[in-house]
Amino acid sequence: MKFFYNFPEVPFIDQSVITIGMFDGVHLGHAKVLTECVKIAQKKGISSIVISFSNHPSSYFNPNLESKNSLLSPDKEKIQWIESLGIDFLFMIPFDHYIAHLPAKNFIEDILLAKFGISDLVLGYDNRFGFQRKGSVDFVNEHYSDLIHAYSIDVAKLEEEIISSSVIKEYLVLGNLTKTTSMLGRNYSLHGKVVHGNHQGRELGFPTANIELENSDKLIPGLGVYLSYLKVDGNTVCGVTNIGNRPTITKDKYISIETHLFDFQEDIYDKEVELFLLEKIRDEKKFNSLPELIAQISADVQYAKSQLTKIHIAS
Repeated sequence: MKFFYNFPEVPFIDQSVITIGMFDGVHLGHAKVLTECVKIAQKKGISSIVISFSNHPSSYFNPNLESKNSLLSPDKEKIQWIESLGIDFLFMIPFDHYIAHLPAKNFIEDILLAKFGISDLVLGYDNRFGFQRKGSVDFVNEHYSDLIHAYSIDVAKLEEEIISSSVIKEYLVLGNLTKTTSMLGRNYSLHGKVVHGNHQGRELGFPTANIELENSDKLIPGLGVYLSYLKVDGNTVCGVTNIGNRPTITKDKYISIETHLFDFQEDIYDKEVELFLLEKIRDEKKFNSLPELIAQISADVQYAKSQLTKIHIAS
């Protein structure tokens, strides 16, 4: 797959199947749309194209909105997951004044037709494009049916609940990894680098890898202790992860991500890692003493180890 951060200045390809959307998380609902786009393109022997955005539209309409920790999949991850579904070209354009005020008619004629030679448009059940969200499957079929075949993909559901990025975010904030995993179609993960902390975990008998996120826009799940595993240098190591501000010890003002790895002694400082969260064990809480905290950590570790045989760990 080839990806770009701007539209080409000149016509790009002769014929294509296109889908448009933010696709944050590239969850099972998104995959349904993207897979159909690829299927149609391959059947016709033409290119499949995704037009997405390098910033969330909400950040344009509400510039005062705090974007930190707001995305399921920052650019690097979104590119990876879209590519895995077989898309040929991905355009991650800025959602700016031009795009926000571009009428659907001009979006279709000046971009989709003129630059990409669109023959088919595939959209999610509730997806719209163009100024005031006037662009839709019905709009295309009404005005451009002689040039473009437009398709609407049915909603994807999990146990009668619509799968959407906003719903997944709500479950993540609650620490519901079961629902999150089921809707994403994969375990939720955090990319980052192992950095030095204050080594208090080691003093308590449970050394931890302190992880600094690669992208500050990545959504962090709700505070608490999680069953997890870490990928580093091609190895997979299980452990327990605490996400929080460590109220018993320091009451940090910032959220820390610390993982105690089972039976692992290697030095991984400054290593790039991916942390997968599998199940929330408990909420973060303040304990009355360090011995009480140590006893709880021991219980968390024992519980986590007892669950590992029941949970699939991706290689």
